[in-house]
Amino acid sequence: MAELGLDRLRELQEADQELRRLQGRKAAQDRSVRIRAEQIESHQQHIEAIRKKRHDARVKADLKEVEVRQKRADIERLKGQQLQIKDNRQYQILQNEIKFAELAIGKLEDDILNDYEDIETIDRELAQAQEELKQHQQELEALRRECEAKKDTVDAEIQTCRARRNEIAATLPPDVVRRFDRIADRLAGEALAAVILDEVEGTYVCAGCNMSVIQNTYVQLRGRIEKLVVCPNCTRILYLEDS
Repeated sequence: MAELGLDRLRELQEADQELRRLQGRKAAQDRSVRIRAEQIESHQQHIEAIRKKRHDARVKADLKEVEVRQKRADIERLKGQQLQIKDNRQYQILQNEIKFAELAIGKLEDDILNDYEDIETIDRELAQAQEELKQHQQELEALRRECEAKKDTVDAEIQTCRARRNEIAATLPPDVVRRFDRIADRLAGEALAAVILDEVEGTYVCAGCNMSVIQNTYVQLRGRIEKLVVCPNCTRILYLEDS
């Protein structure tokens, strides 16, 4: 079995999996920072939505206050007209208009009070959201510092592991390495799998996919191998644990 370098392939797989693990750890750190930054951006958008809601509520209250002032001016104008009218029917018409205006003012003032209560509620919501944003930003900065502190160590480990992987790969035929890489990329670094005995069924199976392999596969692996033996189901390169 040494002719095909299965022992070196197994070493290559160990180095490849360790390299993938380190790269995954670095990617996870970067991803955690990115996710936290996206959450902060979403929270900032939420704050902007609250601010817009407050602005709209204030505009609504201001418009009602303008309407109240206009109606008060109308009342004063109507009262002035009453002083100039001697006809009782016309006087009563103006009096009714004054009453309607006063009722409208009362309704508007109630609405304005409700609007101000809504604005106070929105202000509390905004203050809470801003405090939460501040806390999230502090957590993000702490996370960034933590990741930055680990970055050099992880990068050094990745560099060392990649060098070891390349050193092992250099001792193998290029076509074997290319085949290994294709399978490893497809199966998350698990390009090799052992052939083991299923004691219940009494058959040999691929440890990678648990599918049965023919008896001849086991015989091939026990003898002199002139070409790589692969699992017909998952295409992993097969080996025996004692090879």
